Amino acid sequence: MTYTTITRDKDKSLEIINYIKSKLTIKEDEANPDYVIAVGGDGTIINAVHKYPSSIIFGIHTGHLGFYANYDQNDVDILINDINNNEFKTISLGVVCASFNNNGKEVYDYALNEVTLVSPLRTLILNVSIDNEFLERYRGTGICVSTPTGSTAYNKSLHGSVIDDRLEVMQLTEMASINSTSYRTLSSSILLSKDRTISLTDISKGKKFITIDNIFYEVDEISKLDIKFEPNKIKMAYHNKNSFIDRISRTFLISKE
Repeated sequence: MTYTTITRDKDKSLEIINYIKSKLTIKEDEANPDYVIAVGGDGTIINAVHKYPSSIIFGIHTGHLGFYANYDQNDVDILINDINNNEFKTISLGVVCASFNNNGKEVYDYALNEVTLVSPLRTLILNVSIDNEFLERYRGTGICVSTPTGSTAYNKSLHGSVIDDRLEVMQLTEMASINSTSYRTLSSSILLSKDRTISLTDISKGKKFITIDNIFYEVDEISKLDIKFEPNKIKMAYHNKNSFIDRISRTFLISKE
């Protein structure tokens, strides 16, 4: 078995990485690791997921948010023992997969948190369909489609629901939708089962952006964006798994003061 590391390049994180490297008995392999040790916040873990989607991710929380991390700074020796003695467990997380044509190039990628289609400069106009059945003509700033774990990220800031991570669903949430006597949208988050396909057909003009977690594409014209849920895509390691309720509480409700 082999490993590599990813860090947010802060002194404390680098200190932890160097300590781990000095104690691990397996070989380091940056090109094709079996395990990836991500030390930092959720952003560091998401970077690891996109760089090494087939590897098992070990997340150590040293950042401001640690929703995805299953180890903290006090668990470093536990993590080392888990790897050296193969005593860890894993949980599989779902992703939302996006496919679209960007200026003649077919793009297919996935997000652990969310996929968004945004027009910051002018009103975005989309036909929204579910399994090729028309739902609405949306006018507003954009659309966010999130995973259950990603429901606590940007989706939550948009006042979407926080979703139990045991559910295999995706959530569609509107951004600043326009509602008047002329234009109507659902104006509420909608939960969709894992076998659904969301199709966003763009009929507006102007520059817009597609974001897939922390990756973004600038597009002038996009005919259609298809989004699907794929369960059990990403493997995360843990010793003692924090419950969903505990993660919500320590991330959003318990003051650090």
